[in-house]
Amino acid sequence: MKKIIALLLLVAMISSLAACATKTPQQATPTPALEETASAGTVSGAAAELDTSNPIKIGYLAWASGADAYFGLVAIAALEDRIEEINANGGLLGRKVELVWYDISADFSESVNATNKLINQDHVDAIIGPDGSPFAITLGSLVDEAQVPLFPNCGNAEVTVDADGKTKPYVFRVAPQNGLSSSTMAHYVYEELGVRKIATLTESTNISTVEAADYFVDAFKALGGEIVAEESYMLNDTEFRAQITKIAQAEPEYVYMPAAAYKEVCNFAIQLSDMGYGDKIKILGTDAWYNPDALAVAGDALEGCVVISALDMNSDAIQPMVDAFAEKHANLNASLHLYALYAVNAMQFVEYAIKTAGTTDGPALKEVLEKATGVDMITGGKWYFDQYHDPIGPEFTILSIENGQAVSKGTYSVKD
Repeated sequence: MKKIIALLLLVAMISSLAACATKTPQQATPTPALEETASAGTVSGAAAELDTSNPIKIGYLAWASGADAYFGLVAIAALEDRIEEINANGGLLGRKVELVWYDISADFSESVNATNKLINQDHVDAIIGPDGSPFAITLGSLVDEAQVPLFPNCGNAEVTVDADGKTKPYVFRVAPQNGLSSSTMAHYVYEELGVRKIATLTESTNISTVEAADYFVDAFKALGGEIVAEESYMLNDTEFRAQITKIAQAEPEYVYMPAAAYKEVCNFAIQLSDMGYGDKIKILGTDAWYNPDALAVAGDALEGCVVISALDMNSDAIQPMVDAFAEKHANLNASLHLYALYAVNAMQFVEYAIKTAGTTDGPALKEVLEKATGVDMITGGKWYFDQYHDPIGPEFTILSIENGQAVSKGTYSVKD
């Protein structure tokens, strides 16, 4: 029987930073000193003369415009800072490292177009991103044919495994798979909070959020819980009163809302409060909306909500990075977030693979990644990949919104 084990109790606070991203990518927060993450394949020591005639190129597929531009712009900045530090410490294999990125926000097909450009026009050695599963699922065959490793930070199972159940050879996920985070949340609320009645609210146009909800429902029911209502919404919806009316009639204790971004959650929470249900029904969420800007937008409407995240952004290890980002990049007007750190995780895997292989040859990098037994990550711990190219190593922090702050209730994992 599966049981949730609490491993660590922390208390943390989120600082409210500015609210929305600009459209110009900026340089971002310094990452930990390269000598501190040597097992991630970086180079320490004084700056050396770099070979700039044959740079190592790293591609990035970014959400860099529109309402959710903060996802990509902050990650671009974080990657540029990481690469700046790598180059200041001798580059990789003595060669300069460059970042090449494309905005894929307009449409799912843009991820295909941008990947083709990165491979055939820019001749990149590895690709980081995209953040969203619908953008990533179709890319496996492209990078397989080109033998270029891809590091998406999104949760749907089909990102790394094809319809026949075979692992996509050149796709390596750098964020937890949906099933792990959703089942962990189900166990937490059932076993730790004693919750028995839950509703779900899911973006029906996003395969990743649908899958996350399905995993949660299956796990919660298996434990003995009851799903009293299942409602949905579409991408960019801002009106939730009809769904709230139906959910309230079912009298759940919580609503599980695995949203892809925080704005939908804020709108739902504010309307839930305005309709008089905010004190009775709270929201369960995922790390896609674990963002200090969400607290600034929704305020008291998020009080009592519970979020699961692969990282406590206010921990002693991470908070200095958040503060440095805010100080250095005030003009970017967006907070350092988990998905930017996932992108840096990907870069650390790239560094490790290139240094260990001694080459940028795709098959050699793939072999190193599959044999890795623990690479130091900026988000903490040592990560490696299982047979499905899902990361082993992440643990989950449960955070409760209390008095306008995200308070850690501990890190949790589901054990057999």
